[in-house]
Amino acid sequence: MAAITDLFPLSEPNPDGHDSDADGAHGTRVSGHADLSTRPDFEEFLLALCRQAEGDVHLDFAELDFIDISGVITVVRAAGSLDEGRFLVLHNPPPSMRRILELLGPAAVARSVRIEEDVS
Repeated sequence: MAAITDLFPLSEPNPDGHDSDADGAHGTRVSGHADLSTRPDFEEFLLALCRQAEGDVHLDFAELDFIDISGVITVVRAAGSLDEGRFLVLHNPPPSMRRILELLGPAAVARSVRIEEDVS
């Protein structure tokens, strides 16, 4: 089952204690499996996250064990619920997710999904 493990800051605090991102962006780590059996809960969570967020929504998939096409489509649908100019930013998406996004094509994902390459 897909699980949301914790919230994480996307930037280091400045000396004054504030996030270096102007909007103080935070993200969510996703772990476990995102597939047809977990889709209802995963979709409900992502849509709620998108509704509550003021800026871009960041998801870290580094701990995700498995995602199938229904999980990827759930992510794309959630991204489509964001207002114009806001993005669902994917961190560490697994190769299978990247391939499915590539197959869906730019018309399906370019407007609201971004992949950010994390440098470790």
